[in-house]
Amino acid sequence: MKVFESPVQDGSWLPLSSYPAGSAAASDACTTTTFPAPRNRLRVWMLPGLGPGRMIGVARVQPPRALNDSNWPGHMSQLLRRRRQDAQPASVAGHLAAIAIAGLFLSACGGDTRGSPGPGKSLPLVVASGVDAPLAARVALHVDTLHGVPVPDPYRWLEDTLSPEGRAWVARQEVFATAVLDRLVGRDSLTALFERAFRDAPTLSTVRETPQGVVLKRWLGDSPSLLAIARGTSSERMLRTAADITSLGGGSSTMREFVPSPDGRLLALGMTGRGDEGAAVSVVDATTGVALPDRIPDLLTTMSGTRYEVSWLPHEPGGPDAFFYPRLWPGSESHSAADRLARGRQFLHRIGTPQSADVAVFGYGVTPAIAMAPEDLATRVLAAPGSRWLVGSIFRARRNASEQYAARRTAGDSTVPAWVPLLSLADLAGYPLLHGDTAWVLARREAERGRILRRVLGDGPAPSGEWETAVPERRGVITAFAVQNDGVYFTERDAGAVQLHVVPHGETRARAVTLPVTGTVRLAPRSPALDGVLVSVESWATPPRWFRVVRGGVVVEPLALDDGGKAAVSPTIVSDRLEAPSRDGTLVPVSIVYDRGTQASGRLDGGAPLIIEAYGGFGSATDPLYDPFVQVWTSLGGVYAYAHVRGGGELGEAWHRAGTREHKQNSIDDVIGAVESLIAKGYTSAGRVAIQGISFGAIISGLAMLQRPDLFGVSLYEVGGPDEIRAAALDPSAARNIAEIGDVDTPEGIRLLRAASPNHVVPSRLTLPAVLLHSANDDYNFGTEMLVAKHVARLQAANAGDRPVVWVRATGGHRWLSSLSPTWAATVTSFLLWQTGVPRFQPTPHAARTP
Repeated sequence: MKVFESPVQDGSWLPLSSYPAGSAAASDACTTTTFPAPRNRLRVWMLPGLGPGRMIGVARVQPPRALNDSNWPGHMSQLLRRRRQDAQPASVAGHLAAIAIAGLFLSACGGDTRGSPGPGKSLPLVVASGVDAPLAARVALHVDTLHGVPVPDPYRWLEDTLSPEGRAWVARQEVFATAVLDRLVGRDSLTALFERAFRDAPTLSTVRETPQGVVLKRWLGDSPSLLAIARGTSSERMLRTAADITSLGGGSSTMREFVPSPDGRLLALGMTGRGDEGAAVSVVDATTGVALPDRIPDLLTTMSGTRYEVSWLPHEPGGPDAFFYPRLWPGSESHSAADRLARGRQFLHRIGTPQSADVAVFGYGVTPAIAMAPEDLATRVLAAPGSRWLVGSIFRARRNASEQYAARRTAGDSTVPAWVPLLSLADLAGYPLLHGDTAWVLARREAERGRILRRVLGDGPAPSGEWETAVPERRGVITAFAVQNDGVYFTERDAGAVQLHVVPHGETRARAVTLPVTGTVRLAPRSPALDGVLVSVESWATPPRWFRVVRGGVVVEPLALDDGGKAAVSPTIVSDRLEAPSRDGTLVPVSIVYDRGTQASGRLDGGAPLIIEAYGGFGSATDPLYDPFVQVWTSLGGVYAYAHVRGGGELGEAWHRAGTREHKQNSIDDVIGAVESLIAKGYTSAGRVAIQGISFGAIISGLAMLQRPDLFGVSLYEVGGPDEIRAAALDPSAARNIAEIGDVDTPEGIRLLRAASPNHVVPSRLTLPAVLLHSANDDYNFGTEMLVAKHVARLQAANAGDRPVVWVRATGGHRWLSSLSPTWAATVTSFLLWQTGVPRFQPTPHAARTP
């Protein structure tokens, strides 16, 4: 059924024949279209399938107000009374027909249908932006034919960032974005809330234990500082302040990661300059914080789990300390972004020697027996104390999987090792760990939820022995593991929680480790020379707490660490979990967080704004975590939901594969099913939903908005690449998307990429929700901002509604807007509350103006 309103005079009729067949009025959605009127309004109901020209019912509403489903019986009474005003006398049959139709009204729209509001849920009224959209971008006929598949690209000219026309278009977009965001209500008060939430959040970020003590990374400002606690003491001492770290890079660096040497005497700091640019390694003394002369200025940062990190060689008595690191290829700085991060190699650097003396030991062109494509990455070379072996990992970008090689260490580690295969792509294995001469790995071949394997490498030039199962596949998904002197510790995700287990050396059965906090357990990287592990535990409502687990899990000790924050466990935060049916019936886990104050009279009434997020790629999984943004959002009466859609790894490798390539639509269907279930259960209602997609997850927010615009009030498209076909030629990280969504080498691959690219599936005309697109000019992953610009142009040209399509360009690397600063978090929140219809965040209407 459709509901329409239009300005009327008392006693007038609005015949439905004014809506032609095939128009929005003739569709079968149970939604509303509202035409603003200064005084009276006419509401017209039409049942699905009756077609144009069929007057069903009219009711006048005074004054204009939001449609509330609970008033529909009253509207039906008005309908029957109005029926008597018809020029033809009403017959008994006519009255019976009208009563029957009234019953159909109530049965057709008494509940949630295609995302429409159910009983007691008012549609949000949203003030138009008050700012006219910029003039539509020029359309130029351009079609790429790739393997026989036509790919129209009408805004290709926008990729020329140096053209006067392109610069002028970008300038107009910036003016428009400023004008729209200047209309936001409550930004100052929201900024104060976020400043307090960020200030009260824990400052403790990373904890690593070494034989020398504990090293900490703390956020004491906008950049992290480095501190240490010596073994046997409890007081922290500053090693390097944020300003000291910045000085290491000439005044513009911030620390991303740090890696202690195995003996804990030295720390290798992975740093970047502006955003993600200028990645480098500096080395400091772990006792004094004094910087060593050694600095690696051309670190190749990868997207494969070892970003900004190095791997240390064990210290040999009388010899120099040394580490392996990935290096940019010579001359890369003068090449395109797509080529700059190619041809990667691992080098060995010895402390106290010039970088010119570093030896290439693994990677592109180093070992002719290992063929590598330019986009493949030599991601890691690992050594371990007491081990005579090295393990090297190659990430095959087009397969989105890694293969592993092993080599005996050479005398003095001065020559290229003789690498031999250890694990193939088919093993679906992660990074191996070395404990002595035994290799351990988490693999998913023949074990969708993962199993831990081990292999004794032996004394010969090639690995001996066979892989054997140390921890078999379990009911839940094994997420991570660590091999320590007292046993194998591993984490398992089951029913939405992550738990810690241990298999003591010499035993075969795993036992659960009971921790004082229930939530997400994360293993901290730790020196292999020590017993036990450090773990952090957090939840949606609980900030991270740190524990030391030793003696095979028998002893759990809280670390005497001040987390630096004032945030406490929230007594009013509710954490729910539901399983939402997707289009094909698959049940999709959804995590939900809200404050008890959101409930009206003890129940959820559908009136709350809701943010739903999904990622759905690369087998990545999201577990409950403490997030200041979620804390503020729920305190404002909002609901936060995370849809664990197919393509992610929440339920194992099969769950991942079910959201890749020709199955990618499953990810979008899953998030749509999640939204429909959340509406049906009263968490929110249609139009009050904001969908957020970050990085690769922006595919989901971009496509879900286009497929079901009726569900959403806002779509947040954060640091993503909307044109995967062009990205394959322009963006450095696009090759890894091939295994997930399509390739550029076959007609079918092109079709898959086109279907997964929001920019290529925008219809010619569509009423859009509000759209906030964000790109970062320092973004390592999606460096070609103008691909986002083309998508903005296409959306603005197609938009038949008055909700704004806003493009925000910000510095800060591959981060989303709400994480950049309290001001940006407040800006995004105010925009969401405005566009999801929260009354006190509606701007005062005023005359539109064109930027």
